[in-house]
Amino acid sequence: MQQALRQAFNQQFTEEKYRQYLQTIENLHPGALDFRNAETPIFIPKYFTEKMLDTCEHILDVITAPNFKALTQRSIPSHIQIPGEDDYPQCMVFDFGICADEAAQLTPQLIEMQGFPSLFAFQAYHSEITANYANVPNTHSAYLNGYDNDSYSALLQETIVGNHPVENVVLLEIFPEQQKTRIDFHCTEKLLGIKTVCITQLIAEGNQLYYQNGDNKIRIQRIYNRIIFDDLDQHKNLG
Repeated sequence: MQQALRQAFNQQFTEEKYRQYLQTIENLHPGALDFRNAETPIFIPKYFTEKMLDTCEHILDVITAPNFKALTQRSIPSHIQIPGEDDYPQCMVFDFGICADEAAQLTPQLIEMQGFPSLFAFQAYHSEITANYANVPNTHSAYLNGYDNDSYSALLQETIVGNHPVENVVLLEIFPEQQKTRIDFHCTEKLLGIKTVCITQLIAEGNQLYYQNGDNKIRIQRIYNRIIFDDLDQHKNLG
């Protein structure tokens, strides 16, 4: 999308550099990367980024409107309505495609959005590794709205862990070792210090939840939920 950066990257590209790049990502947690990693980053111009952000802001204006929850309440099946939920999700992800408009100018088009986490920790490590691999100039960044690696990581820590001791916060998933996104679970553990726990390993006592960490039974005070209801419905007989 930016020819000068594309040409510079193409000129310095070698199969060996790409192999080393993949190995660096693999070293984050050997055997956990279960999806293809592109040979190249995409160099996006400022106007394209601004269009994406403007689209996100317009959608958020709708979602944060006072009557939004009432308008959408009936669209959520009763068996997955959660008591005591927040007014808005703490995590939201927008996926855009790169398309051409009527004037043949590249423009973002929204593919989907989700009120759910994505590869939030993995992308912090991935962005730094990719910037070094591709010699990305300091005029470009994978972060938006003035964030950098440090401030983004701090925001992730504040959102997921908050003021709780890290041992009392868990990333919860169904059979996490089988998930294609498991590289992110390991990166979350590394970045935030929290444990990944399978829902089958939860210990319920009264209205409290615990997990086993070695010989210690640890009370859970906050859950970073990575379970989606579709997966949960496919494992209705979990014990």
